[in-house]
Amino acid sequence: MKEIVKKIAHLCMLVLFAYSSTAQVTNDLPDYFPVSPNAASFAKQGFYPVDYFTGKLSVSVPIYNIAVKALSVPISLSYNTSGIQLNETASWVGLGWNLNAGGAIVRNTKGRPDSALSSQKFWTPIPALSSSFAFTGENYKALYYMQKGERDTAPDEYIVSAPGLSGSFYFDQNDSYKAYFRDFQNTKVRIISDTEIEIIKDDGTIYKFGKNLQGIEVVEVTSNPNELVQSMGQDFISAWYLTEMIAVNGTEIVSFQYKSINSIDYSVATSENVVYSSGGTTPYIEGNYPRGDGGNSVKIKKQFLQTIIFPNGKIDFISTLDRQDLADDYKLNSVEVYSIINSKNTLVKKSDFTYDYYHRNGGISPVAVGDPLAKNEKIQKSKYYALRLKEVKNVINNTKYSFEYNNTPLKSRGTTAQDYWGYMNNNTGSLIPPTTSVGVIKTIAVKEVNISFGTGDRKADEIIMKAGILEKIIYPEGGYTVFDYEANRYVKEIKSIVTVDKSSQSVMVYSAGTGKKDCTPSYKETSFTVGPNYVAGSGKITYFFSSATNEIGANSFVQWDNTIVYRLNYDPQKKSYPMLSETVSYNFGEGLHTTKAVENRVGTDGISGCSFISIYASWKEASGAIITPTTVYVGGLRVKSVKNYLNGDILPATAKQYAYEQESILNDEGMGTYSRKIINSDNISLVRLICSSSTIYNNNIGGGPNMTYGKVIETEVNPITLEANGKIEYYFEKAFPQREVGVFPTVFRHPNYSLTMASPLLSYATSISDFGYYKNDSWNYGSLIETKYYKKDESKTFKLIKSTNSNYKKLIEKTIPTNVVFNTVEVPYDAANSWSNQVPYDINKDRYSAQFFFFTGGVSLGKKVMTSTTETDYDNSEKPTIKKTTSYSYENPIHNQVTKSEITTNSKGETLETKYFYPQDSQMASEPFVKELIAGNRVGAPLNLQIFREKNKLSEQKTVYDKSIVTSNLLLPRYVFSNKGVSSIAIADRKITYDQYDDKGNVLQYTIENGIPVSIIWGYNKTQPIAKIENANYSLITSYVANLQNLSNTGTEANLILSLNALRASLPNAMITTYTYIPLVGVSTIIDPKGDKVTYTYDLEGRLQFVKDAQGNLISESQYHYINQ
Repeated sequence: MKEIVKKIAHLCMLVLFAYSSTAQVTNDLPDYFPVSPNAASFAKQGFYPVDYFTGKLSVSVPIYNIAVKALSVPISLSYNTSGIQLNETASWVGLGWNLNAGGAIVRNTKGRPDSALSSQKFWTPIPALSSSFAFTGENYKALYYMQKGERDTAPDEYIVSAPGLSGSFYFDQNDSYKAYFRDFQNTKVRIISDTEIEIIKDDGTIYKFGKNLQGIEVVEVTSNPNELVQSMGQDFISAWYLTEMIAVNGTEIVSFQYKSINSIDYSVATSENVVYSSGGTTPYIEGNYPRGDGGNSVKIKKQFLQTIIFPNGKIDFISTLDRQDLADDYKLNSVEVYSIINSKNTLVKKSDFTYDYYHRNGGISPVAVGDPLAKNEKIQKSKYYALRLKEVKNVINNTKYSFEYNNTPLKSRGTTAQDYWGYMNNNTGSLIPPTTSVGVIKTIAVKEVNISFGTGDRKADEIIMKAGILEKIIYPEGGYTVFDYEANRYVKEIKSIVTVDKSSQSVMVYSAGTGKKDCTPSYKETSFTVGPNYVAGSGKITYFFSSATNEIGANSFVQWDNTIVYRLNYDPQKKSYPMLSETVSYNFGEGLHTTKAVENRVGTDGISGCSFISIYASWKEASGAIITPTTVYVGGLRVKSVKNYLNGDILPATAKQYAYEQESILNDEGMGTYSRKIINSDNISLVRLICSSSTIYNNNIGGGPNMTYGKVIETEVNPITLEANGKIEYYFEKAFPQREVGVFPTVFRHPNYSLTMASPLLSYATSISDFGYYKNDSWNYGSLIETKYYKKDESKTFKLIKSTNSNYKKLIEKTIPTNVVFNTVEVPYDAANSWSNQVPYDINKDRYSAQFFFFTGGVSLGKKVMTSTTETDYDNSEKPTIKKTTSYSYENPIHNQVTKSEITTNSKGETLETKYFYPQDSQMASEPFVKELIAGNRVGAPLNLQIFREKNKLSEQKTVYDKSIVTSNLLLPRYVFSNKGVSSIAIADRKITYDQYDDKGNVLQYTIENGIPVSIIWGYNKTQPIAKIENANYSLITSYVANLQNLSNTGTEANLILSLNALRASLPNAMITTYTYIPLVGVSTIIDPKGDKVTYTYDLEGRLQFVKDAQGNLISESQYHYINQ
């Protein structure tokens, strides 16, 4: 035969953005039988999708894909291209990498855990705070214990990641603790116990987490949590690991087994406190170290994947405890794939992982009273080393992936060398930004004083942000891909005010008289005008009191407007009145102002003769402004270009570049800064200012992006001429940062309690920055609204050739309440004391009012759907030629799925309408076993599909389910009906009848509409069809089945083929096609009804290599090279 050589292209750098609003129904004929493997099943090196909205590149390396009939578990490595944060530690496959295998539900704890191992109750109710929160003893206790961290303030977030399943959900205590996914996906959550959670997808697939079918618990337990959990010493479950995936038929199961280890959290200081306390004259800085057990850090019972077991195979994950960076964590050494037939294990693929280490150095430790973890050797090593993945090698065929990284050294963990977002920079100062200031009232009787502190440079540094980032992947077949990154950024117009200095006439007064012993009182004042161009915050008052030895009568003072400052009190030790010289800030504002000095000195002479006082004012007024466009870097990297090279070539085969516009800054500079004041018992203000590079104080952002982009331009570049060949423009809905809590807090107080009569410090204590309480409604933004495709014409001008526009709407929205509680005094009145109801009310005896203030907010949940999309083609003049609009309807709020789609094309002027009916729709209520489908959450696929043109019905298709002896008592399709025309479905429209299933849910016999039966024999432990017999009932072949299945399980391929041929000979009136397999690799032979055999040969990578006919002639050959696409 003629040889056909297929060169499989692997270096196609394609970037896709997929959105599907269509639904599917069962095909007319079952597709159980293998066909010739094709290029689509192979690994696609160089194929890295981009999340255009955030600029993040999706880099992954395939390891193996578990594919059984109804379940798929792809195993791969993925890399985070957003950059390496300073305090980040390496996973068991290296820094920045993650092994995608298995899954877990990870709890993102907010306040106190929703449930705790030490608690007898599974739930800790969250009080519903509001401005009308009643002033009662019970409510005071609620606030008291919430502030102490002994009562919950917000629902935890549960982040799910498993094969074919992702998202996050919350439990709503106001709705019977029902679980709601943030995006309202039709996925059900069942809480079986505090250690066991079951999730059911909308296709009925069951995911079990935390406890396997044998009753073994697989959870991660955290002890003595750090700042994320306020209550010290509390053990709680921080993750439930995936133990089983159970197919909808209940017979196919993929099991996940783990090994556990008691490890530590490798905690370091992530922030600093500034403390200004009673009697202090200078603020001091101390590091915030996570709470630990006697300085030994947080303890965690960690789980590591050990084995995945699936029909006919298993995968072992070989790992060891020999890491330099994290002594108590495993390092994955190899992944071994085995086929298991008749209890015999055969190695199919083995991937070995090779590592070295990043050496971290540089940066200074935060200023601290003392590092409680300084003597913990394991934690100290974690600061200076990080596991780095170098190679992934296929041992069987001796090929490998290699990785190269940016060679800029990483800074040491736990230092201050980090920007506002936690990425590395060159900061050698404190974590507190420079010249941070805050107003402090030292005592009630004394004016406010401004204190300044902080030496840290927390700005983003693009060069250091790239330290250690993955820059190159070299592929097994030769060739490589190079990634270039840049920091997220935006241009900010910085307005610089040109100012002139202004000042008032100095007011100076002496004790009047003719000699030093004849000093008499003196008075003087002056007025001055501040103009309309006054620069806010520039005003200053400078005053001076000379020393004195004696004073009789009223105290001397200076005054500006309504502010008075008196001479300091007499010092009996020095026997004099001290000298006082100060400059204070004062916000004048436009208008007339007055300064005054009054010296009431009489009697004996002072140290300087007659005492004196002076005062004058100074300020700035604007004379103009300069606008300077300034690039501001924001934490995190975005992809700048991707270049693909053929093996040995200097110039790239393909290249794409990315440009970003219409920025949305979700987490700007300084948003991690948080300051507030607490009243001490002696009326001294205690000031704490916290600057955090982690998400501890802005954890409502939840690890989302710091920036998003409303427009991204992807340009395909000619690698030789460097000119653009074409480009695609993507436009997205803008993301807006939103406050989660109100700007003004609610003070818990008695209705008759007067805030104006309370401590003057109360307004200071309740004045808190809005640091990090932001709503995360990621479901509501980032939708792709327009895509424009351009190509270069002969004049090298970009011409629009196609566009796609989409519209969306909010289908449903929900908010789960949250609380944020603060104390106003250092030690609030103990809630354990008896509550006193004062009748009549006496404010002087009220110990409960104004002890706490709180904000209320909420977790945003919702579903946003596409309502229409329009595709438009353009001619060479960029005029529209063909336009196709598809609209989508969502008419059932029970499932919120597409119920109708309409396609209109302007060239024909016709509307093609498709209606979808799901198990939860009323039209399907009378269908057999609909309630069972709903109970099993098998609601994602429609049972009935109808197509109309201009409201005239064209066709209909329906699937009917059964659960009987025919289906081995499994809920499976029994009939498929299909017709054309306006008539409703009738018995005569039956196209397929599934006559018999086995106990695994495999079809043993089906009959098509012409009455011809088709029987199937399943071998290899009933996982693969080995014979398809057309025109024969299954009862005719029953006597052959056991022997053929046994041969597929235990015998040789040659003996199996001989027996299959014997079956063919015994049924001359049937058309028989037979199949044999290489377990976990693919089909090895197919013999058609005429007896012609085709043989499939695979390379050591498990990829199709040759296809030959019965005579050994080459039909096709697959060669794996890199070509330019």
